[in-house]
Amino acid sequence: MPYKFLENIAIADIAFEAEAKTLEGLFAECGKAMAETMADTAKIHLREKKEISAEGKTNEELLYNFLSELVYVKDVDSLIFRKFEVKIADGKAVAKCEGDLLEKIGAGNLRNDIKAITMHLFKIEQKKDAWKATVVVDI
Repeated sequence: MPYKFLENIAIADIAFEAEAKTLEGLFAECGKAMAETMADTAKIHLREKKEISAEGKTNEELLYNFLSELVYVKDVDSLIFRKFEVKIADGKAVAKCEGDLLEKIGAGNLRNDIKAITMHLFKIEQKKDAWKATVVVDI
C-alpha cells in the first residue's frame, strides 16, 4: 500500500504515512493521500490540469512546501488533484497535477477540508529501497 492513515496519532487532525521507491514518487503519494483525505477520489475526474512548484533547502522543507501549495491551490482555485507527475532537482519540486473543481466533485463527495500541513511528527526517511514520509494535516 503506497499510503495509509494513522488512526491514533492525532486526535483533531489526520495523519498518514506514504512510501515510494523514489523521492518524486513519495511526493506524488503524499498528494494522493491528501486527495483521499479531502474527497472520494473516484469522484475526482481529470478535467483540470495545473503545474505547481515548491522550493526547499531540505527534503522535509520541500515536501512541506509542496503539500502547503496543494492546500493553497485548493483554497484559491477550488481544485483537488488525484494525479501527480513530480520532478525534483536542485531543491525545487515541479508537479504536473490533474484533478477537478470542488463544485464538480460535488459536496456529497467531499470529506475533510485540510487547513494546513503541520510540523507535528513531520518527517521523511530514506530506507534501503524506499522513501517514507509521515504527515499530519490540520482539518
